[in-house]
Amino acid sequence: MKQQIRDFREKIGGNWNSISKKNKFLYSGLFVFVILALSLTIYFVSKPDYVPLFNNQLSQQEIGEIKAELDRQGFADYRLENNGTSITVPAKEAPNLLVSLAAKGLPKTGTISFSEMTKDLKFGATDRQLDAMEKEALQGQVADLLTHVSGVKSAQVVISTPEESLFVRPEEKGKATASVVVELEPGVELEPKQIQTMYHLVSKSIPNLPKENIIMTDQSGQGLDTSQDTLLTDNYNKQRKIQNDVEMDIQRDLQQMLGTIMGHDKVMIQAFVRLNFDQVKTEENLVEPVNKETNEGIVISAEKISKTYKGQDNSTGVTGTGETDIPGYTAEGAAQGTTSEELENRVNYEVNRITKNIVQSPYKIEDLTINVGVEPPDPKDPNSLTDATKANIEQMLSNVVRTALSDNPNLTDQNIASRITVFPREFSGKVQTAKAEAKTAQLSKWWMFALAGAGALLLIALIIFLIARRRRKLEEEVEEQDPFPLLPPREVRAKEELEIEEEKAAIKNEIEQMAQHQPEVFVGLLRNWLS
Repeated sequence: MKQQIRDFREKIGGNWNSISKKNKFLYSGLFVFVILALSLTIYFVSKPDYVPLFNNQLSQQEIGEIKAELDRQGFADYRLENNGTSITVPAKEAPNLLVSLAAKGLPKTGTISFSEMTKDLKFGATDRQLDAMEKEALQGQVADLLTHVSGVKSAQVVISTPEESLFVRPEEKGKATASVVVELEPGVELEPKQIQTMYHLVSKSIPNLPKENIIMTDQSGQGLDTSQDTLLTDNYNKQRKIQNDVEMDIQRDLQQMLGTIMGHDKVMIQAFVRLNFDQVKTEENLVEPVNKETNEGIVISAEKISKTYKGQDNSTGVTGTGETDIPGYTAEGAAQGTTSEELENRVNYEVNRITKNIVQSPYKIEDLTINVGVEPPDPKDPNSLTDATKANIEQMLSNVVRTALSDNPNLTDQNIASRITVFPREFSGKVQTAKAEAKTAQLSKWWMFALAGAGALLLIALIIFLIARRRRKLEEEVEEQDPFPLLPPREVRAKEELEIEEEKAAIKNEIEQMAQHQPEVFVGLLRNWLS
């Protein structure tokens, strides 16, 4: 057995010694690479996948209690992360650990519904106990509701409700109060609308709780206020941003139009806009005839009434003035017949009844002023900017102002001309818009990267050139010091070396075939060679 091991080792050593130095390095590197790849593969495949034991964020005290329980159970394959506020365990062990921790009542905090709290409640619980449990569950639900707001990491809510009494009038009934502390994500600053939404969530979740009875702060004690001043400041900032955007859009469009004609570095434009931020709602109740030509509506009902009256009139005598007659009364005479007729037409018309609810959108341009500075052809002579050029520029600007202020009924050509100013000006440098400045900055950044890359390539090329030059110099020195001047040139020597290598390879192939097919002969030959 030892002889076979020795023969195998000698065989391996002979094969290894017959390999060239270059191939030895290649085979060694390949062997190391394969070993390293297998080791890394085995490590990552056998490495357990750690997952958070609890998805919600827990306090360090709760993590400490869970850690103590895991240590008590003899489980040590866990990791503490996020400054001790999260604990991770192998994925395959997570379900069992959750069940075992839940059996111990961990974690003790969290959102617990009222049904969960009362399912194990014994018979005979008092109303105060039930009220306290309901209050605790409500606080947990409101706190969990606030965590759904973007940027809120966790929340704690304390509710104070007044005691109910049968003798208190409804108008004298006390109001509930609430104190809220929210923990924000690092670097997050809530917007006023988000804060107002949180106040509404708390107010609508708790009965008889007005917003003014809510106090809300962040983890550093800074109050989250939705006062009128804060809302006004927020509205001012938004309106200011909208106005700046409108002015920048007008300037950019005019800069692009006039810059194409005059040159981008020969025109400077400045626009001032006054916007109306009022949102007006109008309701109109209109009544219009159906037929506008005759100004009549549609006949929906018509009624014609005719009445005729017939009778006799006995008072046809002459008014008496005699001794036996009464003054002022008509004497009796022959009766006469009387006839009367009454006609009545009733027609009901239907008209168009129109109700219009008009909502005018805000951000309406009420006034616009444009100032344009143009560099004349001769910067030293302002008069080189001709009147015809100025008139053409003013005409283009007039069209812009007329379109922007089209809703103004009092707008005239004189008013438009007063809002436009064109003046010659020599510029000390190129005028760029915000978009052009951003593009220039981006190009400068790319140029910096390009120059850095070119410098690196130049440095690598210089290093390669110096190495090649030094190698060529060493070869020249070796050739100068060569004691055999009659040797053939390099090409011939290279060919001879190639033939020698091919011959060695052929011999090596024959030896390998002998070792495979005639091992006994090969072993004897190897022993003779070693001796």
